Amino acid sequence: MSHIYKRRIDIDSGDSLALIARKITRGSRVLELGAATGYFSRFLKEELGCTVDGVELDAAMAERASAYCEKLLVADLGKERLLDHFDAAAYDFIVCADVLEHLYSPAALLEQLPALLRPGGKVAVSIPNVGYAGLILDLIAGDFQYRDEGLLDRTHIRFFTRGSFTGILETLGYEVEAVEPVVRAFEDSEFFGRLDLYPVPLKNYLFARPDADAYQFVFVACPAGTR
Repeated sequence: MSHIYKRRIDIDSGDSLALIARKITRGSRVLELGAATGYFSRFLKEELGCTVDGVELDAAMAERASAYCEKLLVADLGKERLLDHFDAAAYDFIVCADVLEHLYSPAALLEQLPALLRPGGKVAVSIPNVGYAGLILDLIAGDFQYRDEGLLDRTHIRFFTRGSFTGILETLGYEVEAVEPVVRAFEDSEFFGRLDLYPVPLKNYLFARPDADAYQFVFVACPAGTR
């Protein structure tokens, strides 16, 4: 049975969906890729007055999300050609929130999106940061435990850093408009519990690194030359 993802949207918080929501203009037409049970589609529709279409792999979750989408496609994002199902140049925003890490080829999906965007349209993406200090400490300890959710969600296939994902976007011809870290203190993460096992110099070094406390990143990008 698939794990059911549930999120509560607090527009004033610092989590990834709140950061994305604050980038989306009220009344926009939005395509949400990986709609899950529709918690974000619902927020976009009811709180921001957006018109939302969506794609979701899991049929049971898609049935719940369909209440908030004008059109909801049940499909594998790794296999579908989106232009076969959605209109070209139709969307102000395309949202990929916690989605790309589940695909074997995130680039193959990203390269489809410019054709679906209106002039001035943007792609908003959240990705996990494999450079998070807690995850690195676990690796040093020889640990790599998959979980139902989190940075090592058992369905994650690809892993990113700020730099590696920026490189993917630029290679595909996107201009990165903004990058925001989703900060999570180590003691609030799934990796907390064994900090006293590590030498102080190692901890000081890891926690002083840039993006050491960035649990995720939110990227906003547009096709080159369209800003």
